Amino acid sequence: MSHSSPSAGLFLVKSLIPIEVLVIESNPVDALRTMTAFRAAGLTNGMHCVREGEDALSYLRREGPHTEATIPDLIFLDLSQPRISGLLALKVVRSTPALMHVPVVVAADAEDPGFVQAVYSLHGNGFIRKPVELMQFLRCIESCYEYWVSVATLDRQSRGGSHHPAEAAPTHA
Repeated sequence: MSHSSPSAGLFLVKSLIPIEVLVIESNPVDALRTMTAFRAAGLTNGMHCVREGEDALSYLRREGPHTEATIPDLIFLDLSQPRISGLLALKVVRSTPALMHVPVVVAADAEDPGFVQAVYSLHGNGFIRKPVELMQFLRCIESCYEYWVSVATLDRQSRGGSHHPAEAAPTHA
């Protein structure tokens, strides 16, 4: 049995327009795996990674070292975050007018029904359980990427550089 890409011959992801992806992942090994998986899926530019929810909010608000940050087309958010939980980060993104259009895919090591329900009640665009096995993980990220670049239509118009999300971003009290 071949372990070829699930998209072999179906999608030409590498030839599609590039997107900006923000990966929010506190585990350095999982961050590397996620970034590698997106590269393997064809995303070679436009990848940004922050280590926790607090850094993600700074990035999305273009604060501190992130003043030149681009509003992403897709956020890949690990649920387990120190200081600011992944659910709180999702809530802040969804309550920020300049970021409401950005799809947020939440990933977790386990499929806790309570977390799944919380993600969707906060208007997350997807919940995936991160596979442990590397090839399954790569296929999972590839499928996610293919969906957002070849099946779904992203609101790229709203991410234009003219608006600054810090102006409307609520604080995480």
